[in-house]
Amino acid sequence: MPDTELIPPIGYGGGLLVIGIVLLVLVVVAILLIALLRRRRPAPSPVPMRPGGLAGIKADHHARVSAIEAEFAAGTLSARRAHHRLSAVVRDFGRAVSGIDAPVMTLTELQSVSLPTVTTAVAEYYPAAFEPEDRADISSAVARARQVIESWA
Repeated sequence: MPDTELIPPIGYGGGLLVIGIVLLVLVVVAILLIALLRRRRPAPSPVPMRPGGLAGIKADHHARVSAIEAEFAAGTLSARRAHHRLSAVVRDFGRAVSGIDAPVMTLTELQSVSLPTVTTAVAEYYPAAFEPEDRADISSAVARARQVIESWA
């Protein structure tokens, strides 16, 4: 004889529900802690000027820009790579004169700090540094880097 008695489905214990809720709360708390810790950036401490002061910093960065321009003119450096290096020089200059750690900041983070000329230059370098076709000329990028260096008083 077949057994026609219906057997109810097996239920899960309340312990699994509690574990699931606890894990969900832990994930939310971890996300909130990460967001709060990333948002709290200490104010940049003033960096001591290099020997030669601002004039020395400007001369050093002008020399780096000139070296990039010469490498591009010699054909040993692509325009894309030149834009990357000019961006690095401008960011380094921003750090040298302000103490803000611009070399490790994204463009969005740069826009939230007080380095408007550096931010504008980096924003102009992004398209040329990441577009699929290499540009034939870097003169405007070099001019922008020199303008950033000279604009600092």
